[in-house]
Amino acid sequence: MNTPSGTDALARATAALSHPGLVRIVSEIDDNGPLQRHLLSRTLTGLSRQQLRHATAAGRALGLLRTRTHGGTPTLVLTPAGKELADVYDTAARWARTYHYPCDVSDFVTRVQATLALFGTAGGEQPHTPQAALASWVRDHAAALRYPLVGMSPDVMELAA
Repeated sequence: MNTPSGTDALARATAALSHPGLVRIVSEIDDNGPLQRHLLSRTLTGLSRQQLRHATAAGRALGLLRTRTHGGTPTLVLTPAGKELADVYDTAARWARTYHYPCDVSDFVTRVQATLALFGTAGGEQPHTPQAALASWVRDHAAALRYPLVGMSPDVMELAA
């Protein structure tokens, strides 16, 4: 994955997968199970409706999220790729917490974003690191990353401050 095209794919994946809403939706479903669509804004406070729409659209476009009906209510569930990505997010957050990255007091999303940004552009994959987890996910799910995420403006994809 340290070839120029591999590095480019990793950087593109990092940008797409670092959206704060996407990190939160994937992590929420992974931790607590299916998420009712009409409860998105109540469950994921601090994200605007537009950010939630972008995150769910990106999750579907990347093959991470699927809508199912549970008890007559539309819910979002993770696909197998989404479950694997949740593991990547957990690995990134665990690494960041261990190394106090990007600072001593960071929330989960900031840790994931900063760690993916750091390892998404670094060369030389090390085993058992967030970079190895991300590179493995990109190799396994590269087809989903070929499609542009319609409506995802650069400022929406920007790392959280």
